[in-house]
Amino acid sequence: MVPDFRTVPRFFMMTSLPATFGEAEGNVVDLSVRGARLQVMQPFAIGATLPFSIETDHGRISTSATVSWCRMAALSLDDDESDRYLCGISFEHDLAGLQEIIDGLLIHEQAMRIEDARSAERYAVTAQITGSFGVHSPVRILDLSIRGARVGTDRQVVPGTKAALRFRVDRKHVDFTAEMMWCRPSERRGGFEAGLRIDGEEPLLRQIIAHLCTHNQARIDLNSLRRKFDPMRGEQTAGLLALV
Repeated sequence: MVPDFRTVPRFFMMTSLPATFGEAEGNVVDLSVRGARLQVMQPFAIGATLPFSIETDHGRISTSATVSWCRMAALSLDDDESDRYLCGISFEHDLAGLQEIIDGLLIHEQAMRIEDARSAERYAVTAQITGSFGVHSPVRILDLSIRGARVGTDRQVVPGTKAALRFRVDRKHVDFTAEMMWCRPSERRGGFEAGLRIDGEEPLLRQIIAHLCTHNQARIDLNSLRRKFDPMRGEQTAGLLALV
């Protein structure tokens, strides 16, 4: 019987976690004590049971796992790329020691509990709202959640930077302490996009989001979770056509 993954917490990998399944190499997309979701370069038959192994700074796990489902995620359009697949595997039993590895990944911010992320939907800001992040000004507020923001800036910012995020809503100034989690070139706007984490300000962020939505200045991003947990969706790798 295939285990019900929904009965145990699942954790999305924020950084690449290499793994082997049979003789194939791949990456763990999300992980629980009962199974995992892998991105691999070949399909696997449902019901196949093969050796599975992951090794991290927080420990190593080797066991056997059974394929619950497998589907193509991206079709190669040239000879320089391989087709990619997403594959769900289940473990026969809860693995001793795996929770300790997951806890280590969480402590080092290399994993995120999926249920926690789903409780903090993102809202795309449709109004022109600009502000500052530390010495960086102006920055444009692109989206908000109760736990952070995505901003646009004309200069790259080093991840780990902590500074004040300031902007104005309805002629009122708001000020948060935020930490830069990632920063990458913007594909659509030029400049850079950056993700900020804001801790301990959920009530105020809820009020701001509610105000913006009420005044048609923000809307829920229905695709944000799908993009987050289906890693091939929106991937811009040359020569691949994402199918999930």
